[in-house]
Amino acid sequence: MEPKIEFYELGNEALAVGDLEKAKFYYTKSVETDPSYFEGWQALAMAYYKLGEYEKSIEANKKALEIRPEDSMVWTSLSLAYMRLGNKIEAEKASFKARIFSWKKSS
Repeated sequence: MEPKIEFYELGNEALAVGDLEKAKFYYTKSVETDPSYFEGWQALAMAYYKLGEYEKSIEANKKALEIRPEDSMVWTSLSLAYMRLGNKIEAEKASFKARIFSWKKSS
């Protein structure tokens, strides 16, 4: 198994037992191993969000969007993190893009 996937799976195992810090550690390792690993960035963004590290969640979501700019789930995650920081304007922009890409995907 590729190291990025191994780290990602270890992160998922840590997440499953509620160890968010360990999950964050392994997800970080997965994207350090392969910076183009979309799933690693997406999972890292979620771990940061659950830990209340909203600015870092935004950064990780943006990295994921560099890889898949039309992923509606990542835009939704980005919107939620912006809302937690009180940045309603950016949250609404991200939410709008999530809806657009979701509609585009379903049509």
